[in-house]
Amino acid sequence: MDNPFHYWQLMRLRSSGQSQIQANLEVQTWLQERFPMALLEPDYPDSQFQRQLCNCWREQEQDGDLAQLSLRCFISHQIHQACLHLAQRYGERYGLSSQELLPLVLDDEGKLDSVYRPLSLEILESYNPDKSALSTWTRQLAYNHPGLNRVLLDKGIYRASDWAILNDTNAEQLERILRDYHLCSNHEITQALSLLQQYQQIYRRDRLLQRRLGQRGRCQVPTEEQLQQMNPTVSSGVVLKQLKHLASQLREYRVHVRSGNPRLYQPRDEQELETLVGQQPGDWGAMEDESDRFLQAYRQALKDTLAGAIAQVLKTNLDKLRCRKNGRDYAYLQGLHLSQCQGLSMMKIAPQIGLTSQVQVTRLLNLKRLRLEVRHLLIAKLYQRLTQEALNYIPIERLRAIDQTLETLLTELVDDIMAESAAGTQSAQPCQHVSRFNAALCRAICPLRQSFE
Repeated sequence: MDNPFHYWQLMRLRSSGQSQIQANLEVQTWLQERFPMALLEPDYPDSQFQRQLCNCWREQEQDGDLAQLSLRCFISHQIHQACLHLAQRYGERYGLSSQELLPLVLDDEGKLDSVYRPLSLEILESYNPDKSALSTWTRQLAYNHPGLNRVLLDKGIYRASDWAILNDTNAEQLERILRDYHLCSNHEITQALSLLQQYQQIYRRDRLLQRRLGQRGRCQVPTEEQLQQMNPTVSSGVVLKQLKHLASQLREYRVHVRSGNPRLYQPRDEQELETLVGQQPGDWGAMEDESDRFLQAYRQALKDTLAGAIAQVLKTNLDKLRCRKNGRDYAYLQGLHLSQCQGLSMMKIAPQIGLTSQVQVTRLLNLKRLRLEVRHLLIAKLYQRLTQEALNYIPIERLRAIDQTLETLLTELVDDIMAESAAGTQSAQPCQHVSRFNAALCRAICPLRQSFE
């Protein structure tokens, strides 16, 4: 037996919210009289001891209520450990503490005649000693407690494996999430749907076969052989990376509602835009002039549309924040300025905008969402403007022929801009190079800050 004291010491919460151990002498005395050998034998199996207590309680033997309370004491320690484990695992990254979790699940006062039904009693009543250990059953129910899950989701934590998420997502859901929430282009959605179909066709087939052979458990990472079968044209590492990216998009959406973006074409440089609009053999001097003019038009279009998209998103976000009861519009603007223009960390920004933690600043600024919204507008605006510009150089039939390629190329270029900005923000070291996105963002922020002053 790992720790016999857990069978008469209840882990409970004090009024201060701190956990403490409360010994029950009546239960201790009864156990020592009823099971003296089991308590003194280090190798006595917990499972056997718990089965004896369960039988005593369920068969309503004399002192069966003490057997029930003893098991509730044991369960209280498992619940406490489950909360500590979650806080340890997610505390540093998501700001999660055990003090936020314990009041939701550690609610047993150790009373026998209470009207209130603590979680430990619910766990005990649903426990079947023939199917699992009591510690395993307790942690499983504690980890899936609705209140506890709500706190985790509020912190941005959704505890499902990438493979489980991909397994229970259908094509209609994926298309809706990518289109309406992640604001992906038609090309990206098409690629993601294809990837999900390839994954489910191979992974579900093999998982069903495993179940028929009696192999169960959590969804595991796809094997190299499975990844090769999903897409034999690229390496297994690339397929794995694509699947993880797709799962992360679905995970982010699920966190949002409950609280494949394969890169098929990698542009080498802006010169490829020349190829896109198509060059015909002939007067190379005139063609070079046209190329120069088009590239100048492209650079100006990118600058204008990026500025326009950022301004539109900032205005929308500021309007929303201004309408809230505790209007955070200026704090949002000042936070963006300090983060993206001054390069300060979220920790240092918090006290300057009236917040108390890094997590609060991260939530207020939501830089990832900001980039997604700008990206969505930018791709559409840039595509519209460049197709109009391209008609000055190529016939409309040629433009229609390269329409899909143009959208792909522009998506890649915009993604590079956003990735450059995200990399600079996530870097622990001050970035010497200002990204195009951040430069445009700071130009948009400056006049807005002046309007507040």
